[in-house]
Formats: sequence, C-alpha cells, structure tokens
Amino acid sequence: MRGMDRGARFLRGRKVALLLAFLSLASAPPSARAAEIPSDLRIQSFEGKPISLESLKGRIVVLDFWASWCVPCRSSFPFFNSLVQKYGARGVSVLGLTLEDDTDAVTSFLDAVPAAFPIVRDPTGRAGEVFEVVAMPTTFLIDREGRIAARFEGGDRHTHEKLDAAVETLLDRGALPAGAGVRVSKGLEATGDVKAWQRGYLADPIMNLDGDVVRHLFDEHIHASKEGAAGNGGPSGGGCGCN
Repeated sequence: MRGMDRGARFLRGRKVALLLAFLSLASAPPSARAAEIPSDLRIQSFEGKPISLESLKGRIVVLDFWASWCVPCRSSFPFFNSLVQKYGARGVSVLGLTLEDDTDAVTSFLDAVPAAFPIVRDPTGRAGEVFEVVAMPTTFLIDREGRIAARFEGGDRHTHEKLDAAVETLLDRGALPAGAGVRVSKGLEATGDVKAWQRGYLADPIMNLDGDVVRHLFDEHIHASKEGAAGNGGPSGGGCGCN
C-alpha cells in the first residue's frame, strides 16, 4: 500500500509539474515564442506589385518597419545593406516596409540613403497593427517556416549586433533563446491613439534612438513637451513612439 501511495503521489507531482510548465509557456511573452504571420496579410513592392510573405518561406526574412522621418533608420539601412551582402547568398532576404503614403518623402529618403533590398508597402494599412509595432524602427526576424522568431526595436549598434547574431543562429539552424531580441521598456511604447508609424509630424533630431545624454539633458529644458523630450532621444520621443 505504501508503495502504491508513493506511486500515486509521484504521478500527481508529475501532472502538476507538466501543468505548470504548460502554463509557463502559455504566459510567456510574444518575443519568447515564434508567432505565426496571418496568411491573408498582403504587401506590395514600391512599384505596386503584390508580394506574399508566404512565398518567402524557406528563407530567413528580415522585415524592417521604417519611416522617412525616422532618424535612426538612416543608420539602419547601411546595416541592412551589409546583411544582404553578407548573407543574401545563404538564404537571407531583407524587406524594408514603409507605412507612409507620401511617395515623395520616401523617394527623397531613398535618394539620400540607398537600399540594396526591396522597399515594400502595405496597401491595407493593417501591417502596423498586425505586427503590434510600438516604436520606430522595428525589425522582425522571420524564420524559414514563416514564423516571427524575434523582434528588434531601435536602430543603434547594439540592436544591429544582436540582430546579426540572431541571423547567424537561424542560418546554423539553431534555436533563439528567450530575450534574443531587443524591446523598449513598456513605459516607452507608443500605445496611444497616435501609432508609432504615424508620428512623422512630431519627428525632429531629438526623437531618434541614438540620442546622447548631454543633448537629452539640454533639450529637456527647451522642448515644448516633457513627454516629447523624454527617453534620451529614444523611442519615448514623440517621433518614435511615446504615449
């Protein structure tokens, strides 16, 4: 009887452990789990040709949400150009997705900062919501199965280094650990009525993700909005995603 009691307690313990493990996985943040991309999401080339992310399955995709007014995007584009040169032949594709309607602004940006990768648009206007973009720029790393493996918010060197390392890991068919991406803090996310990609009218040099501390301290005293000046010129700035 004692042996049976011990066996029953062991089985109950196993069930509890499995249940806790399941609940832990179910409650893990999106960045810790690969997420499916809606199959009905459609984007198009800058020239208007339809593109399906489904068609890119089998390749590793770097999908960057950017804007012509986004200052750190100017440093991100050369980095993405280097990714194309470094990994393109190994099965990596880079797409630059803009949600802007101002074609002239986009063209002017590309004249100043050439892209060695396709620039795409979202004719439905759903992509920003679907991908829950809360800061600009935001880059998604999509694995060969078409799932979001990690997200990277920002355009500084640290973010680029982590993204490069994550691409290498997926190319080697390794698994990305939890926290492989880069997220802004919850207090800096653009979760209000004006979305991160709609904030061009607030953008100025302080609203970039590469701001320095000295300038931040100075601009806090002269900026019309404390909220706009907050975040060390980072994603909390009005142009990149503050509330």
